[in-house]
Amino acid sequence: MNLRDAMEQIEFIKIDKELKHDEVLKFIKDKNHEKQPLLLNVEGKKVAKNFIATRELLCKYLGVRKEDLAKHLSNFTPIKKIDILESGLDLESKKVNLYDLPILRYYKGDGGRYVTAGVVIARKPNSDYLDTSSYNASIHRLMLIDENKFAARLVPPRHTYLLWREAIEENQELPVAIVVGVHPLFLFAASTRVPEGMEFKYAAWLMGGLKLYEVDKMLVPDAEIVLIGRITAEKVKEGPFVDITGTYDKVRDEPVVEIDKMYCKKNPIYYSIIPGGSEHQILMGIPFEPVIYKTVSNVCKVKNVVMTAGSKHYLHCVVQIEKETQGDGKNAIIAALSAHPSMKGVVVVDDDINIYSYEDVEFAIATRFQADRDFVMIKNARGSSLDPSSNATTTKWGIDATKYFDRREDFERIEE
Repeated sequence: MNLRDAMEQIEFIKIDKELKHDEVLKFIKDKNHEKQPLLLNVEGKKVAKNFIATRELLCKYLGVRKEDLAKHLSNFTPIKKIDILESGLDLESKKVNLYDLPILRYYKGDGGRYVTAGVVIARKPNSDYLDTSSYNASIHRLMLIDENKFAARLVPPRHTYLLWREAIEENQELPVAIVVGVHPLFLFAASTRVPEGMEFKYAAWLMGGLKLYEVDKMLVPDAEIVLIGRITAEKVKEGPFVDITGTYDKVRDEPVVEIDKMYCKKNPIYYSIIPGGSEHQILMGIPFEPVIYKTVSNVCKVKNVVMTAGSKHYLHCVVQIEKETQGDGKNAIIAALSAHPSMKGVVVVDDDINIYSYEDVEFAIATRFQADRDFVMIKNARGSSLDPSSNATTTKWGIDATKYFDRREDFERIEE
């Protein structure tokens, strides 16, 4: 499966009006298209956006109900087949000039033009390039520096950073393939923190199988654009960049990626994610829902988990349980917070509460919660760098908004 397959499955709006690379975000906001799948014309080139910008779109690709999403994703087993093909990827070799790609600038304060939907496929130094477990695949923001260079934000101690550090310590550079314009489920797989070397297997499970193609001793999925290069020891200033909370991340010294070869399909479709937008949130936040679901299931009977929109699908969640003992709510809080270390707050509700409705969740808090009895606060815990109110550490909280087990009949709701 590839991006064009997804475009046949999903209704989208095609915009023929030509836009400049720094006009796209304003156009989308003016048209109220922040969650609408789009095919844009940017300086004469095709740019796709928002093909996984909602929970409903993700569920459509997977063929599951949104109520079953967390449970479905928690059942990952690496059993689907991965085919490795020597040829068949219809790509044309191009002279390396990154300015030929419709790389966008989103906000006035950005440090430059950014590739935001490039999956960086890195191979472990000195490994067999045909060994799928030697690869890591993840999305990294890439700031355009020159016609053949990016600055890549690598977050320690995540896998790409560790592979890069290993290469540099051995006086090598880290070989990478950057793929742009892949199936949305491959984007989702690359956004999910799975055990080391499992990204391709996770993508295969999500997609019902995966074909990988040999390109310059790297393995890549079906993509519109493939850039072959190296992450070097050189560092430059990267940023500012708007992160998931809609606030600017810090400027840091980050490694330079040098691009040696560029391949494109005929009339390629470039893919772009709006920094801080709905698609950014879905890809960054929803992968934590199955992790929380699985962890909470170890301490009580969990029904569903949702990262909340108001927290940008990242800092808060609602956990729905089938309560069996009075302590289940608090156990669920502790388990949920441990599953997602960056998470700040969690609300636990019963299975009669619609966790997709903030109004219904607030009803549970208003009628089933007493602060002196049902509030959990954990001081001096590790926080998220994306939360501007915290500085390395934070105070985490949990609300047990479940019915009191000893008088459940007092909380029964009238069926309308």
